[in-house]
Amino acid sequence: MSILAEFDIQLLRPIHHCRIESLDNLLLWLSGSTYYVAAGIILCLGIAALLHNPQKFRHSFARILMMLSSVILAVLALKYTILRTRPFEAYSDIENLSAATSPSFPSGHTAVAFSIALGFMFSGINRLYYLPLLAWATAVAYSRMALGAHFPSDVLTSIANALIAALLICRQGQNRSQNMTV
Repeated sequence: MSILAEFDIQLLRPIHHCRIESLDNLLLWLSGSTYYVAAGIILCLGIAALLHNPQKFRHSFARILMMLSSVILAVLALKYTILRTRPFEAYSDIENLSAATSPSFPSGHTAVAFSIALGFMFSGINRLYYLPLLAWATAVAYSRMALGAHFPSDVLTSIANALIAALLICRQGQNRSQNMTV
């Protein structure tokens, strides 16, 4: 076993084994909420773009949608290229507490949650909105490891993927804004 793989499982074991088992249902709910919350936020932002301040909300809506789309495509490409085994499949002491069936690397739930949270953060939206989203995204990431569905490197790669997409798309938006004012 490689040093990195050994380090990964040594990080995962305390997260998985030291979780508060009476909170497993909450962890499952958090994990399961990811796609519904993301879809709801995108829908609400899209409606706000149509009804309220179209210019401001349209830019935020477009950026977050682009971030989410690019991150999902990257996750799917990595997942089905690398085909990493789930922790519960590779190690008998890790329980399968989720309904995870696809390859492990990277975490789709974490990528989606952080794409939404970082999208809000880098779109200039009030921090009263993005701080709770960052907390939720962090809880989703933790839940994926505690439930035995992902290694820490799966989760960290997803966060990095979302951060890179957010930075690139926001930078592209800034460049476009500067070009329009010149």
